[in-house]
Amino acid sequence: MDTKVNFAIVHELVKEQYKDILNSNIRDVVYDLEIPAVSKLIEGAVGIYGKKNNNSHYGTFAKKTASDFPKDFNAYFSQRGIVEKSFIELTQSAMGELYASAKPLPAASGGYILFVDYSNLQGRFMLIAMLKKRDGLRLNDKLIPEELIELDLNSLYQAARINFERYEKFLAADEDARLELNYLSFLSQTSGRSAAGYFVNSLGCMVGSASSQATKNLILESTQFFRDRPDLYPHRLALKDDVLRYLDSKRVSGESVKLSEVEAIARKFFPATYEGQADDLAGEFVAHLNSEAVGVPVEFPLSKTTLQKYTHVQYKSDNWQLKFDRDVLGEDVNSEILFVEKDRKLILNNLSDEAIAVIRAAIDEKKDERVEE
Repeated sequence: MDTKVNFAIVHELVKEQYKDILNSNIRDVVYDLEIPAVSKLIEGAVGIYGKKNNNSHYGTFAKKTASDFPKDFNAYFSQRGIVEKSFIELTQSAMGELYASAKPLPAASGGYILFVDYSNLQGRFMLIAMLKKRDGLRLNDKLIPEELIELDLNSLYQAARINFERYEKFLAADEDARLELNYLSFLSQTSGRSAAGYFVNSLGCMVGSASSQATKNLILESTQFFRDRPDLYPHRLALKDDVLRYLDSKRVSGESVKLSEVEAIARKFFPATYEGQADDLAGEFVAHLNSEAVGVPVEFPLSKTTLQKYTHVQYKSDNWQLKFDRDVLGEDVNSEILFVEKDRKLILNNLSDEAIAVIRAAIDEKKDERVEE
């Protein structure tokens, strides 16, 4: 695992649904990272983050929140060095916020809360993940089945992750730039489930917009995914066209863009040879778009301005400007708008009667003006 773990610890939020909350089970020492089971636990939680059934929403700390966690994290971030005592205090602060948020909610449930401060090739992160127990079986020395309670590492129940480098960039940015910066991501069991539960609220998180970057990355990286795979490469342009049409439909309706709907578009172009493997390929596609590096959330508002850059050609000079749909542009003589690069010409073909009337009127007006002079 290309991961360097600084500290890891688990506390327990003790609450069953529709029952009173009990005192949390709080550790006061970090884990010994040399213990194999500890490494396996951390590898499992870090490795599954952002994978299938664990898709990410992106955001920042809320400007106004009752939670002390954002302030406490900033203090931890700002200190010199990486201090074990400060890490433990930060995790205990978070547990206090989780307890306060879950206590008045009958339907809320607790679990084991894993905290990990770690670094990998993508940077340094703080992961906070809720793990649940599940029943299992094992065979004893006499090969007789026995009941076993284990942690479910197939999916994270709830989780939040803070990117230290992006957090630093956010602090240094002006207000306008901050609108397009996210440093938090949060997970829920399924992409359709709201991330705005008590878990993320207790940590002072809020879903961000960053719609411009998300729209741009969706268009570019969905095409890039197809470009990088020989079996999908021939369909890259058709995919891009369908994605742009889908985004334009969201522009008209005003609805949010959903990664699950983009996945459905991509599946239409999977070759028949992928039968039986389509789910895995779709999972890779979504995981790529939803990854920390690309940062397309499971749902986000469309940036109409960004979309227009990829659906229209626009240019403005001192004396004129043009704007037209990319689909009508070409170098073929039959193109509606013909580009002749060697002659530095852009030719409009097949003008409508209305367009001709407007142009004719403008030319006649110029003639009249010259006569009057």
